[in-house]
Amino acid sequence: MSIERISRAALKVLHGTGIVLFVGMCLLVLAQVVARKFFEPLVWSEELARYMFIWVAFLGWVIANQRKSHIHISLVLDRSGPGLKRALAVLADLLVIVFALIFTVKGWRLVQNNLNVETVTLFFDFWLVYLVIPVSAVASIVVVGCDLLAIARGHVEHKEIRL
Repeated sequence: MSIERISRAALKVLHGTGIVLFVGMCLLVLAQVVARKFFEPLVWSEELARYMFIWVAFLGWVIANQRKSHIHISLVLDRSGPGLKRALAVLADLLVIVFALIFTVKGWRLVQNNLNVETVTLFFDFWLVYLVIPVSAVASIVVVGCDLLAIARGHVEHKEIRL
């Protein structure tokens, strides 16, 4: 199996997980509102929706890294030549990798510190909530690292999304 097929499959899993979590979070909040208005409130639903939102946000960070769709100010980039654009793209990717490495280390410490800390109303421990930090950081390192390899090989794919 080629690297490209593995990469496409991993991105499909990432996008699918994000979609399922986002839709689940929205349905959970809707159920919470309906239950509070017409039935007994779902005590656990607010906490689970909050944790799902955290996971969606961190998975969204990886997707935004993959699509190069983070907000950026392009004044210098628009006025620079191709060589400087490539250098700035490499610098930006390296800074993302440094940031993600810090998140990996600090996130893993959070996971370890919360191995036996129970959530308030749910059936799992907090380490599961914090696990998204190192997982998304490693995924961002892989995504941005692949972009850096493409730049180094000269296979630059312009991924900027224009609105």
